[in-house]
Amino acid sequence: MGPTSDAWVDLVRELRELGQLSQTAMHRTWRNDLGLHPAAAGLLAELARRGECRITELAHRRMVDVSVISRQVAQLERVQLVERRPDPGDRRVALVHATEHGLTTLARWRCEQVDALHQALGDWDEGAVRAACATLGAINDQLRRSLTGDPEPANPDILEGAR
Repeated sequence: MGPTSDAWVDLVRELRELGQLSQTAMHRTWRNDLGLHPAAAGLLAELARRGECRITELAHRRMVDVSVISRQVAQLERVQLVERRPDPGDRRVALVHATEHGLTTLARWRCEQVDALHQALGDWDEGAVRAACATLGAINDQLRRSLTGDPEPANPDILEGAR
């Protein structure tokens, strides 16, 4: 027998609260010295992780309209955190990548976020942090698959770590 309705409601409640707390934490650690929205940092992090890619790929991965990503890329480009170049295979399409300045800025932002998390969860040991990562990663992966209809997990190993 699977989880009860009450268990699912509890999970929804905890995920909602995690989302709210995550947004609050992001806004508290976010330094707006470049005039960017915090979502731009998430896009920069995505580019750093994935490497150079098309705006349409970023929109698909982030599950937003291409116009949203285009605006964010334009903001990041304005402050020289990303660059565009024509795709050699289809010159009508641009490829976007993080610049060295973007990677340095992202590293600074990450340090600030890590410091904030360390302050909040400093009494957790490595195993507890890794277990939380595995569980949240599995939740994110399965929710993404459910929302996109993609049958393959983005990271098949993550499901093993959460069990």
